[in-house]
Amino acid sequence: MEINQLHVLLVCNLGASTGVMVTKMKEIAQNSEKLKNTDVKIEAHPAGELREHIEDFDVILVGPQIKHQLKHLSEIAAEYNKPIQVIDTKDYGTVNGANILKDAIILKMNK
Repeated sequence: MEINQLHVLLVCNLGASTGVMVTKMKEIAQNSEKLKNTDVKIEAHPAGELREHIEDFDVILVGPQIKHQLKHLSEIAAEYNKPIQVIDTKDYGTVNGANILKDAIILKMNK
């Protein structure tokens, strides 16, 4: 199944810790044959700014360091009918942008 748009919002505590992940994920998306015709946008913002940005994104990924906020963030995501999940701790810790990007694609396709 081909997707023509993949807009991923990563939310974390201050938006800084996911900056490295965003860079890695963008690099992987740009070099991906499967995503070459896909409009990809990946950004990181603090969890407190979720409402300000959520409408511009297809899926929301939550940094594992703030998974304790998932219930609250999920309620916001539900208001906008956006899928949300916590980023795998191991993938986050090893900056495995490929796996996280794959999770975002699966999350969007299963919406």
